[in-house]
Amino acid sequence: MIAPASRKLGKYEIRQKLGRGGMADVYLAQDTESGQTVALKLIEHSPDADTCAAIEAEMRGATLQARLADIDPRVVRVYGAGDLEGFFHVAMEYVDGQDLAELMRHGKLEVEFATDVALAVAQTLENAHKLEASVGGKWIQGIVHGDIKPKNIRIDAHGNVRVLDFGIAKALSMSRKLTRNEFGSVPYASPERLESGEVNAGSDLWSLAVMLYEMVTGLQPYQADSTERMERMIRSGIAPPPAPDPCPDALRRILMKAMAPDPDVRYQSAAALGLELAAFRAGGKVQAVSEDLEATRRTFRRSEVGEDTRRTANTIGEETRRTVDPAAPPAAVVAVEPPAPAKKPMGDRFIWVNRAIATAVGVCVVYVAWAGVSDYRLYQNGQAFEHDVVAEQLTDPSQIWTRWAELSKDNPSSLFLRGPRKVAREKFVTAADHVIDTYRNNEAQPVYEADWQRAHTMLLHALSTEPDDKAVHGKLRLCEGQVSRIEGAAHHSVAELNDAVQEFQEAQQLMPQSPDPALGLARVYLSLRDVDKAAVAFHQAEASGFQLGNRERTQLADAYRDRANRTWWDAGTVRGLPQEKDQIQQAADDYKRALDLYQKSAGWVNAAARIKEVQASLESVNTRLQQIELGQQQPDPVAQRHGKVAEAIIGLVNALRDKSTKKDGSEH
Repeated sequence: MIAPASRKLGKYEIRQKLGRGGMADVYLAQDTESGQTVALKLIEHSPDADTCAAIEAEMRGATLQARLADIDPRVVRVYGAGDLEGFFHVAMEYVDGQDLAELMRHGKLEVEFATDVALAVAQTLENAHKLEASVGGKWIQGIVHGDIKPKNIRIDAHGNVRVLDFGIAKALSMSRKLTRNEFGSVPYASPERLESGEVNAGSDLWSLAVMLYEMVTGLQPYQADSTERMERMIRSGIAPPPAPDPCPDALRRILMKAMAPDPDVRYQSAAALGLELAAFRAGGKVQAVSEDLEATRRTFRRSEVGEDTRRTANTIGEETRRTVDPAAPPAAVVAVEPPAPAKKPMGDRFIWVNRAIATAVGVCVVYVAWAGVSDYRLYQNGQAFEHDVVAEQLTDPSQIWTRWAELSKDNPSSLFLRGPRKVAREKFVTAADHVIDTYRNNEAQPVYEADWQRAHTMLLHALSTEPDDKAVHGKLRLCEGQVSRIEGAAHHSVAELNDAVQEFQEAQQLMPQSPDPALGLARVYLSLRDVDKAAVAFHQAEASGFQLGNRERTQLADAYRDRANRTWWDAGTVRGLPQEKDQIQQAADDYKRALDLYQKSAGWVNAAARIKEVQASLESVNTRLQQIELGQQQPDPVAQRHGKVAEAIIGLVNALRDKSTKKDGSEH
């Protein structure tokens, strides 16, 4: 449970919640020792791999942000970081003022002000991209921010630009790849980042350009009614429309260059973009040339095949035009005697019909010739693509998708692409199956939210090649369910967990023979603390051929043990009443189920310790049952003291466990 408002945590007195990002909640707090007002970022400790990785990354990010703040006054200062009463915390400078998102609620900003802000951010990015530091024994050369957007740029009370939340950069090196996009916002993500997960200096510069475009126009460069459609638009390789008036032409050209489809055309460093912005601000000449940029916009994504086809079609069309046009005047014009009045219309009509037929024939010739050349080129390129995939000269699924999208953009269902379409689909499904199979069969290998999102993307690619594939639709629902499950457990959101239940049930309908939806359902029910439904789901998975492993047995055992602890504790509130025996018997049954499962998983993580704990609890429960059977509603003083101690211990264990839940909802 994240710390509520008006609570003291260590030396920090929490005043109000400011927001949430990823796994962290951010609070406005006061350091009671120094009197400083701070922004306090908190992540609740949990042993699950995602939380541990997030905490480790935030620690590195805080260290790097502190180093960067030493050389750049625009970066928020870090006062301290570490463990604090069950949480990992980062105490940062609280910057009072307004962020750009708040300022833009009233419309676009003045061009001069927007340019000054962008120039300041570019200077900070240059400092970050050039930062060199040793963190945890690892030498870091350059970090990216990873989430440049109006919400993370604040204008403080003195009118200075401040760059917030470098911690979200997760201490990324300049060349690291991500397979997840939640560290950034899709409207500000570059095509390369959305396509391959590449997060580098270029992705920061793209985000800055999008933000500048939005500041001066009041609009985002790409407009769509859903995040998914916006992502497709950005990844299409088609440049956004030029910034409309009254955006100055020089700034418009800077934005066109900064968001050019071809990464090689864009500014290659924050310093280069900053120089252009400074030149524009000073009224000087900018280097971006509108003619070159327009040429780039027109030619990027045009294949050589397309150009050859157009040239061939134009040539054939010109030849047809010359042969169709009559070479001499009509005969009626050169006749000695004028024709009879009644025949002239017939002659004109005959000439008109001939010309129409000739034009139609010419058009058909052009079309047939163009279609023949186009289909032949398409077939040739498809065969080359298929060869590269089958021969494993092209193995990266993201690169396969890029090639396939370019190849099939005009006619993905063409018969000439039947073979290439099949091999592309197989690669996409195989990439997704790897994630699904790892989760099912390799209990020692954690599968993170990023892996499920990557699998989801691969399945969307597969559906683009065969939209009616029922199995792929089922796997798509499965991945969506896993993402909802992880998000729901992380946010303690019953609504998101219920969404996961619905998605897994849809996956079951589409894949009735697969154990994977049932395994997902079991994990969701464990997060919802419904151990009976979780047990049923595990049995469904077994009925589909899955054998429960140590991981599943331990998860189920944890749930039975936790319910037994709660029941045993609640029995103390009805001590001496008739219902006490029923509650204690229920606790005993759950302890026995947990003990049996732990013993079958001996050697698994913490199994030995859990066995001892459950045996001790079961002994206490059985002792009390015997006392009730003998009619000893009030135990002797010694037994009473022992019982109170045992109850106090169980209560303490439950309290600590509730404070440190796993991300997937199960407790440890």
